[in-house]
Amino acid sequence: MAEALIQLDPNLFMTAVRGGSVATHGNLHELYGVTHITKSMKIYKSGRRFGFLIYAIRAALGAKWRGVDVVLTRSIVIGAITAWLGIKTILECHAPPQGREHLFWLALLRSGNFSKLVLISNKLREIIQDHYPDIKQLDVVVAHDGVDLARFQNLPNAKTAKLNAGRDLNRRIAGYAGHLYAGRGIEVLFDCAEALPDWDFVIAGGTETDIERHRNEIRRRKISNIEFWGFVPNAHLAEKLSVADVLLMPYQKRVSISSGTLNTSQWMSPLKMFEYMAMKRAIIASDLPVLREVLNEKNAILVEPDKVNDWVSALQKLEQEDSRLPLVNSAQRTVSQYDWQKRANLIMGN
Repeated sequence: MAEALIQLDPNLFMTAVRGGSVATHGNLHELYGVTHITKSMKIYKSGRRFGFLIYAIRAALGAKWRGVDVVLTRSIVIGAITAWLGIKTILECHAPPQGREHLFWLALLRSGNFSKLVLISNKLREIIQDHYPDIKQLDVVVAHDGVDLARFQNLPNAKTAKLNAGRDLNRRIAGYAGHLYAGRGIEVLFDCAEALPDWDFVIAGGTETDIERHRNEIRRRKISNIEFWGFVPNAHLAEKLSVADVLLMPYQKRVSISSGTLNTSQWMSPLKMFEYMAMKRAIIASDLPVLREVLNEKNAILVEPDKVNDWVSALQKLEQEDSRLPLVNSAQRTVSQYDWQKRANLIMGN
């Protein structure tokens, strides 16, 4: 998103906080696949006590000192501070306010400088509006997550990718990319692999602890057609995952994030959904209402999250390339609407 905003304003000032997964000027391409990040990006260290609050204050004061016209932030804390410093503030929300964020939310609402609220799904808009009817007075924009379409233009097809990787062309491959947190449906993949021994299942992502736990499970069940790739840098993920004939999104009705405290299945806008579509691969996804804001029966196969037999049947339907092409072509038309640059223009009102 920052990369897209730079195309609108080369003088964009961006801040980031140095946390557990350290982002630096040098490794942003490797971690996120971006190539045009402003050199003026300021990375602040997070202290042990009140770390994020200190970062928020420093970032807000940095924006004030530079005389910026508008702040776009995903932090309610930063948004409240910049708004009270007299800066027009756009807040992008990926979840309803949680815990103490409620106080900063009220401060932001009362500041007089709450310029715009950006939400990642219509479902999230409904949820927040139920709790905070005052947002009806705001300029509210629904902007689903997006994808850098240019990065996916020259990917090999599945057959070529398999040849390049030295894989058996006769075996179909189902792929998954993402975390292995609770609710991501990894157990569904295991059941499908057990039911479809002629398929291979490749999984990119997950911590070493989670991967080892799942490896122990498939050893116990004597499932031999699952591969764990571990973390793959985003810059290389699409090319590595190109060996897949089908890509899977087996989200369950309760989906956790890293903190394990939020159920995001009601309002999420998964990055993988847009990257999957851009990869020109058939998609099988859980039939969740929020995913239907983007997916439908023309661009994906949608199945009940926990009905393993339906997942197995969907994979069997997509064994032949001819059965996958209509979904792929429709998904290409859909994803063309979700380029990061279009999203940046939508949010900034261009």
